Amino acid sequence: MSSPVEIAVQAYIRASGERDPAARAKLLEACFAEDGRFVTRSGVITGRAGVNAMIGRGLADPAMLGFRLASVIDAAGTTFRYRSIVDRRDGTNIEFFDAGEIGADGKITTMLVFAGPLANADQ
Repeated sequence: MSSPVEIAVQAYIRASGERDPAARAKLLEACFAEDGRFVTRSGVITGRAGVNAMIGRGLADPAMLGFRLASVIDAAGTTFRYRSIVDRRDGTNIEFFDAGEIGADGKITTMLVFAGPLANADQ
């Protein structure tokens, strides 16, 4: 049986690839807090509606081919992390590392998103 954090993350991952706006909104309503925060190096998106709009813009980008999970979902207690990849039509891809936390209601309250692979310590 999946834990609340695993259920939330799995729904978020499905939402990230959902092209139908109504279906995506329903998935996000189930997994992302109304006032949840999506934090990147370039800024913070606050709220489920903002996250929905951001995903929609990404999916509408003609250069984007698709999104895929690149690791297992490591989830324990209220925290999670995983790696994902966005494939682009030109054959390149962008790797992401996402980590976050869910609240008492089982919805994601904070998601930290890092684009690009992390260099090894010896480099």
